[in-house]
Amino acid sequence: MSKHLDWLKRELVQWRAEGLVDEPLAQRILARYPAATERNWGRIIFSSIGAVLVGLGVILFFAYNWQALPKAAKLALVFGGLALAHGSALAVARRPDGARGLVEGLHVLGTMLFGAGIWLVAQIYHIDEHYPNAFLVWSAGALAMAWAMPSIVQALLALCLVTFWAGVELFDFHSAVHGAPLLVVLGVLPLAWWRRSPVLLFFTLAVLFVVTAFAAGALQAKAVMPLLYLMGAASLIAGAAAPATPFPDAGGPLRFLGLTVVLGCSYLLSFKDLAGMLRKVDFSSPGLALYFGAAGLALAGALALLARGRLAQVDAYRRWQLVLLAVALAIVLIATFRFDRGAGLPTAVAFNLIALGFAALLILEGSAQRRARLVAVGCLLFAMIAIGRYADLFTSLLVRSAVFVAVGVTLFLVGNFYARSRRRAQEAQP
Repeated sequence: MSKHLDWLKRELVQWRAEGLVDEPLAQRILARYPAATERNWGRIIFSSIGAVLVGLGVILFFAYNWQALPKAAKLALVFGGLALAHGSALAVARRPDGARGLVEGLHVLGTMLFGAGIWLVAQIYHIDEHYPNAFLVWSAGALAMAWAMPSIVQALLALCLVTFWAGVELFDFHSAVHGAPLLVVLGVLPLAWWRRSPVLLFFTLAVLFVVTAFAAGALQAKAVMPLLYLMGAASLIAGAAAPATPFPDAGGPLRFLGLTVVLGCSYLLSFKDLAGMLRKVDFSSPGLALYFGAAGLALAGALALLARGRLAQVDAYRRWQLVLLAVALAIVLIATFRFDRGAGLPTAVAFNLIALGFAALLILEGSAQRRARLVAVGCLLFAMIAIGRYADLFTSLLVRSAVFVAVGVTLFLVGNFYARSRRRAQEAQP
């Protein structure tokens, strides 16, 4: 039962006692707000964590005694444990009162044993293979289970394994794994849409940002910043358009991740050296051009979706955010696709102003809507810009002290502005 429905039921009891409503009217009011069916996420999460820990314990136990076992016993343990875990899950699922959390936990245990089996079979037969491929096979198994059940937990496990695969390839072998972003987009993103799961969508997009940065960074590190800016802008715009789609709850994850990436990149580009790297991106690699092309298509799709169904409903603060985002995107694209080696100072100055603009809009939006988190994020961004420029530009102790005083006074004024806005909104309520 949601806390809002619980509150309504308590209030209706009081209203009936005071004679404000009668029983039939109270029942009609309750009928307008049916209780949503809720999955027992606590049991699912703890069962899955327990399954992972049991799986790791079993793996370590057999690793300790592995050399003493004959080959046939090793294979029997690998495939027997795998069959036992999944078979037990299927048996529990067939019961009328089959607990979803227990079923999820047993299947996760089976997936863990599947991963252990990959390594152990390779050891039994002395298979000399590129070891990151084991993470790829393991993630494919988890993804297959995610679609077959269907299971959000298995999909999250697959995302973790894909991240391991891309990370090991990059940091151990300095190799770009172009299959990782493709696997996330084609394998996990449709599942998040189908299940209408904001949680899975959030982690899918987060992993997509990470593995794309890994792959593009392996080709050319300087290209990561503008590529992430394009992706973040597409996510932010799609978040504004999401309420008009069949998956309106997607707006939260899309906007949060998009805004996080855009604000982070805007702050980093406010430094002259980092801004100057935009003009040094070399697009001679076909893979890099494909990444930018895909990000451009995603951005165009998000813009089309916004223009078709949601632009008129976007509030004034977010419209100004989109205008500021358009200016920032234009600067990023112009700077990135100019192949001269000019200084990055003009770009850095522009992004200082853009970051300050985002900070001001977040503070105004948060104050108007009484959302303290937005105000806090805007203040934090403002303080980070001030501290960054304090370190870059000022050498005089007097000027530096003035910077700190200015930041403190600004934050004090913002706090008072937020408090007054909240008080006026409360007084305006009937």
